[in-house]
Amino acid sequence: MTTWELLARGGAAMWPLYGCALIVALVAVQRLLVVRTLRLRDLGWVEAVLSAAERGAWDDAGQAAAKTRHPGGATLQAAAQTMHDRPARALAEGRRVAAGEVAELERFLGLLSFLAQAAPLIGLLGTVIGMVELFLELQTGGANLDVDVLARGIWKALLTTAGGLVVALPALAAHAWLSSTADRLRAQLTDLLERFATAAHLTDGRAATAATAAAAAPAAVERAA
Repeated sequence: MTTWELLARGGAAMWPLYGCALIVALVAVQRLLVVRTLRLRDLGWVEAVLSAAERGAWDDAGQAAAKTRHPGGATLQAAAQTMHDRPARALAEGRRVAAGEVAELERFLGLLSFLAQAAPLIGLLGTVIGMVELFLELQTGGANLDVDVLARGIWKALLTTAGGLVVALPALAAHAWLSSTADRLRAQLTDLLERFATAAHLTDGRAATAATAAAAAPAAVERAA
C-alpha cells in the first residue's frame, strides 16, 4: 500500500490537514522568493551611501540607497532625506522605516506558528473521532470481536495523527527559518544605522550637545544661587 493510499484512508479529518499543508507550502515558497529578491547578503551599496554621508551630500546618499532592494536601502534613504531639515530626527526616522521593513518580512510568521500548533491537534481530533467510530462499530457487532476489524480501525484512526505531525514539522521549520532571517535583518539594519550615524557625525553631535549641557549646568546653578 502506497503513502497516498494510506492518506486516502484517513477519512474526512485528513482534508483540513491537506489544506494546512497547502498553506504552509505556499507561505514557505512565497517568503523564500521574497528573501531571495531582497538579497540580504549584498551590502556592496553601503559604502557609497556612507561616503556621501561623510561629505554631507544627503541627496547623493539617498540616491545611492534607493538603488538597492535591500531593506537597508529604504532605511538609510529615509535617514538621509531627514538630514535636510531635521537632522536630530534622522536616526528615529531610519528606525521607524527599519521596523516596517522587518515587520514586512515577518508577514505570515503568526500563521506558520498557528499551523504548526493546530495541525497536530487536528490530527489528534481525527484520531479520537476514528476511535469513537471504531468502538461504536465493535459495540454493534456484539460479542463477535474481529481482531482484523479492530486493528484496521486503530491504524486508520492513527493516520490523522501522523498526518498532523507531517504538516506540523515543515511549518515549524519554516517558522524557525523566517524568524531567524528576520532577527538577522533586524541586527543588520541596526548596524547600518549606527554606521550611518558615525559617517554623518550624528554621534559626535549628540556627544557635543550633552557636553555643552553638562558644562552649562553648573553656571546655571550659580546664577540661580
